[in-house]
Amino acid sequence: MNFLGHWLFSDPNQDALIGSLWPDFGKPPRPDLVSSTLLEHFDRHQFLDKFTDNSPTLEPVRVALRPGLRKTTPVVLDVLLDHHLARHWHRYHPESLAEFAERRYAMCEPLNVPGLPPRLGMMLERMAADNWLVHYRTEVGISRALHGIARRIRFANPIEQEIDNALAIGQGMEAELDRFLFEALAEIRD
Repeated sequence: MNFLGHWLFSDPNQDALIGSLWPDFGKPPRPDLVSSTLLEHFDRHQFLDKFTDNSPTLEPVRVALRPGLRKTTPVVLDVLLDHHLARHWHRYHPESLAEFAERRYAMCEPLNVPGLPPRLGMMLERMAADNWLVHYRTEVGISRALHGIARRIRFANPIEQEIDNALAIGQGMEAELDRFLFEALAEIRD
């Protein structure tokens, strides 16, 4: 999962929201500088990443994506999960996506978390300013996210050439994405 997915699985407070994204931007925070909630959600992020990477439910999606995307398959699958979540948000959360996103952006202001990775702070500001979470619903928005990821990867990768194919695969395998998300929700609630 990407940002929307991790926030779906987070408690609605700043420490949880920040902790749920932190692992993608830096080393674990010093436990003496941050709350136990932030640390719990840092660990939850890592659990969800492993759960996603090892899910047998998602294996058909990975198999379909892998010929074109090779080793970038897990990264693109995470973004496709966010696209699916955004397009079908009403299945997973009672609040509208626009309300959910606006409340979460507001919860992250002001950013006053000790040791916050600078890239995470900058990304949160851009995410709120450009309303990424709501734009994940559109093919243009998710394509923009994938183009950004492709540029940040430090090796030659096929992501930009495979965006249309990846979106088609994701839309053709909605049942698998749906089933996986409900499995993940059940896993976190247990």
